[in-house]
Amino acid sequence: MPAIRSPYQVAKSVGTAAVLSGNRVSLGVGIGWCREEFELLGQDFTTRGRRTDEALALLAALWTPGWTEFEGESYTAPRLTMEPTPTERIPILVGGLSEVAFRRAARHDGWVGDIYPVDEAIALAGRLAEVRREAGADDDFTVVAALSDAFLPEHFARAAAGGITDCWTMPWAYYHGPDATLEQKVDALERFAREVVVPVNG
Repeated sequence: MPAIRSPYQVAKSVGTAAVLSGNRVSLGVGIGWCREEFELLGQDFTTRGRRTDEALALLAALWTPGWTEFEGESYTAPRLTMEPTPTERIPILVGGLSEVAFRRAARHDGWVGDIYPVDEAIALAGRLAEVRREAGADDDFTVVAALSDAFLPEHFARAAAGGITDCWTMPWAYYHGPDATLEQKVDALERFAREVVVPVNG
């Protein structure tokens, strides 16, 4: 939640992780829903959306190679440079189910959701596609969700055809239950790769 964190600390931490990982980092963000969290940290809950948008603009500036400066309503950066600098743009994935959240996601690189049945996830992906068309966006866009009723290759293939680009999952819960041992988790990952990932990806 950018609105309760220092954008400078986030920029430094995430930018460094991107450099160390060879640009295998995306940043997931949300505006937050728990007023008490903001109050405990001395942050204004009512302006969190506006401050999130401004913080994301500042992050992009701080990740740009060379010198930069920023002047906003909530954040100001004097002329500075932040090292190490990512060699590729860091994708920003926005969470949330409101229309405002969808529009915010459409301005960035993707949307990250929660756990849904496949049909509901496809419907959400469809609404996101509509919002992006309305905004004139036609570049690549990531849609991430966990699928509560996807177990077989055809389930994940249908989700992919419906606009879900990435899924997170805990396959050991399907094969061995939520209290699986480490050995069972390894077995489940190998089985999931063999029985689902390979058939879906070809």
